[in-house]
Amino acid sequence: METSVSRAAAIYESGKRPSRTLSKSDFKLARSCRAKLFFRENGYPDSRESNPYLSLLAQGGYMVEALAKAKYQNAIQLDYGGNLADDLARTTQLLARDEVTLFEATLVAGRRHARADILDKKGNVVRLIEVKSSLFDGARHAEELREGKLGVFCSRRRPFGVLADWREYIEDVTYQTLILERMLPGVTIRPFLVLLDETKRAVVDDIPKLFELVRRTGRDGVTRLHTASYTGTREQYVDLDLVTEIDVTAEVGLLRDEVERAATELEALLDDSLPSFTAGLERGSKCVKCEFRHDDPGAPNGFADCWGALAEPRPHMLELFSVGTVKTQNRESLVDTMFKAGTTSLFDIPQDALVKANGEIGENAKRQRRQIEYTRANTVYGAPELTKKLQAMSGRLHFIDFETSRLALPYHAGMRPYGLVTFQWSSHTVPAPGDTPMHAEWLNNVDVWPNQSFAESLRAAIGDEGSVLTWSHFEATTLKQIVADLKTFGRNVPELVDWMTDVFGRRIVDLHEWARRDYYHPGMKGRTSIKVVLDAIWQTDATMHQQFETWTGLRADASRDPYAALPPVEINGTMEDVHEGTGAMMAYQEMMYGADKNDPFVREQWASLLRQYCRLDTLSMVLIFEHWRRLFE
Repeated sequence: METSVSRAAAIYESGKRPSRTLSKSDFKLARSCRAKLFFRENGYPDSRESNPYLSLLAQGGYMVEALAKAKYQNAIQLDYGGNLADDLARTTQLLARDEVTLFEATLVAGRRHARADILDKKGNVVRLIEVKSSLFDGARHAEELREGKLGVFCSRRRPFGVLADWREYIEDVTYQTLILERMLPGVTIRPFLVLLDETKRAVVDDIPKLFELVRRTGRDGVTRLHTASYTGTREQYVDLDLVTEIDVTAEVGLLRDEVERAATELEALLDDSLPSFTAGLERGSKCVKCEFRHDDPGAPNGFADCWGALAEPRPHMLELFSVGTVKTQNRESLVDTMFKAGTTSLFDIPQDALVKANGEIGENAKRQRRQIEYTRANTVYGAPELTKKLQAMSGRLHFIDFETSRLALPYHAGMRPYGLVTFQWSSHTVPAPGDTPMHAEWLNNVDVWPNQSFAESLRAAIGDEGSVLTWSHFEATTLKQIVADLKTFGRNVPELVDWMTDVFGRRIVDLHEWARRDYYHPGMKGRTSIKVVLDAIWQTDATMHQQFETWTGLRADASRDPYAALPPVEINGTMEDVHEGTGAMMAYQEMMYGADKNDPFVREQWASLLRQYCRLDTLSMVLIFEHWRRLFE
């Protein structure tokens, strides 16, 4: 008897296959915004391909996938990425067996297709297993199921639907389940998720060394991360109990009708023009971060095509600070309302929309109104409170910055997945405001859990007195986490715990809050990160340029981002640089665990990149602080 599998294979082998298909990743993308599906299908540039943070997450995701697959010793690894018809034919052939386990099987039904991480077929039952590198509480989920509850993926209130935090993952496995059911009529499909379990901890060190990242060069000549493979022994695998398989049949049942309707609608759109994709589409603050939005005038711009002439006003309403929180008097989205009204200038935003639901003008609204007013006037704002805060800063000041990492698979025994590793700090200390800053730093270079040494070295550098200035609450949160981790690791250091508690409880001053509440420069627009604030000031402050050159020995260029002044370093024939936090995490990984980890010269080259980057982060705070003193104190 001809099956759906053989019929699909015949269509693709005959050359009658449709020019466009709805892949699993297409479906996921379109669920966030239909227009994005059009942009992908039509080859618009996608900024995610060059996003270093997403690349770092992908590395962890592939290793988690390889860990989940290592359970299945006799599985068949299928190749993919070439001809879809050939991939489908091979999957079809192997699924004819009574028992088989496949990695990366090709699933096709109509114009839908997907790659299944793991298919485990035994007789008339197929376990479809999707691997994700997210954390979940396995102990709590199992306990709730034993109590007759729905588990951690579903709401505890009627109508007991899948929670928003898990919906994308359940829709993903539902999409695959529906395809496989059409391919294998009469076969029972049991869907599973594999997730990192936050209740489990590593019992061995340096787990990532047991995995090999595999890269492949595409037809465009670009080499990209393709997958990862487990290279450890079977005995080592037994100690890698960090993931849990969860049967999500019930959750898939809750979403299957919705996913089927959505997939059918998207299939019908595949060959249509952009207006069909954007019909009825709500515009919102999410459009600010659209991956198809860029500044290259020579390449198709998804945002520009989606918004048309309403993408052009400068300054644009999407530049407004926290624009997604703003509602009209009818409690509708301000962005979508203004888009439909055909006006998208920042200056067209009505003042009466910048209030809380109860009509009060909250902190966000003050910041938003200030942005519009001072952008229109093209002048700088400094609140009287900023002058008072600056005048209150006396005596020794410590400007500090931390570099940390949270990897899917931990490097050190005793850590849970995505456990905190604090690998570097930088401090610039001034005896009193206006004095020349003195630099101190620490960078871990030994393969042991570094968090205690991190805190001890920081205490030795900044002591027990003086204000500790940061840019965000990150440093305070990190110290709190170290306090908790010390207990987990059985470290009895009460004096160190008391010192950290005093720092985050009494001594820390968050300069980011000053920038958000008490200061505005038109160059900041709606953002308040340290790099944005520094760059806005940098354009016009000649004194800052002189300080920068004196304190760093680097040349100041008013036309460029100050971080661009950091010189790259040639490592193994490639010019490397570190200009942001993700780059620091990747550089640390290369230094400690990369291919040249045993080469002292290469390790020192990576270390030099890390030192100069982290040093500039704390120096940036000093530069901004001194700029504020000149203007307002």
